[in-house]
Amino acid sequence: MKKISKMLCVAVLFVWILQIQTVYAAASFTDVSSDNVLITEIDYLVEKGIIKGYPNGMFKPNDYVTKAQVAVMLTRALGLKTANVKNPKYQDIPITHTYYKEIAATQNAGIFDSTKKFNPGGTLSRGEMAIVLQRAFKLKGSNSYHFTDVTEKTIGYKEILAVANNNITRGYQDGTFKPNLSLTRAHFSAFMARALTLSKVSLLKDPAYVYTYAFYSPDKDIRYTLNYQYSHNDNKNDVWTVTNMTNKEPFNDELLYGNETVYGQAIAADFSKHYDLFIGLPLRIGVIVHEQDDGPVGGNRITVKMTDGTVRAGGVNYKKVAILEEKFVYSDVVKTYYFVDGIGLVKELHGEEVIYELLKRTKN
Repeated sequence: MKKISKMLCVAVLFVWILQIQTVYAAASFTDVSSDNVLITEIDYLVEKGIIKGYPNGMFKPNDYVTKAQVAVMLTRALGLKTANVKNPKYQDIPITHTYYKEIAATQNAGIFDSTKKFNPGGTLSRGEMAIVLQRAFKLKGSNSYHFTDVTEKTIGYKEILAVANNNITRGYQDGTFKPNLSLTRAHFSAFMARALTLSKVSLLKDPAYVYTYAFYSPDKDIRYTLNYQYSHNDNKNDVWTVTNMTNKEPFNDELLYGNETVYGQAIAADFSKHYDLFIGLPLRIGVIVHEQDDGPVGGNRITVKMTDGTVRAGGVNYKKVAILEEKFVYSDVVKTYYFVDGIGLVKELHGEEVIYELLKRTKN
């Protein structure tokens, strides 16, 4: 009987340990607060198993990231094969090195150069980060992007432009990029997560369709059915006429603006002098508008929570959904937008309340 009791205790203890490990794997790091501006990117990499942190539950976000750590993270992120890798013959990376396979895999993939030494414990500068990410994710984009400390003579100039053009980084508020500044673990994780979730999605409605939405007005506590039909382009915006199908009350037109680099939506009204939602493209996870940013719309923070999410609207299950969250310094309301490529907005929440829901699209 004692033997059975001991076995039962061991079994219970084993299950308890497994539960602790499961909770630990999904829990936030003890040194990364929930209000950290990079929490979305860090959480994403944890969920994907790309970063694991340290055994004591810490991430050490402010420590400089090492080249070996970068090799490991990129190997996991890109799913690089580590079996039968070709020896890059770095003098400081013998085949017995802990991260030999990951370092070899990233070099074989053309991410790191063939040199005499790899310097696994060395840091990575912001300029080197741009080179590594451009190679790893095949980033394109050479449009001029003004950084006061970056010229054509800067090492990694073209790669820095590619990273900036893809909205992975905007540099610093003083207009600098600081290409020689060493990267922390948190910052490299953020940049890599953004590159990994990059989405060149079209957020505009399709003019070939009439959109029917269920709309709830919190101010009036009234629910409407609204039809949106493309009217014309006013030399800047797509103008959509909104028809109230419920009680025929007038609704203002909707203005949508978009190209490869920005998206904006607004209500066509005399008092409206700016877009209600105005964001840079392409999308990637993380904060894309900060409440302290300069601009016509101030005091709000917009975070892309996912670029490949799912949502159900109007009885339809949508995939590869871009999910944006907007918070305001002057309001407790949190708005959540769900956009589908080539369709546009399919759902909008204010808190838990559904404000807009796409019911159907009808071909014109």
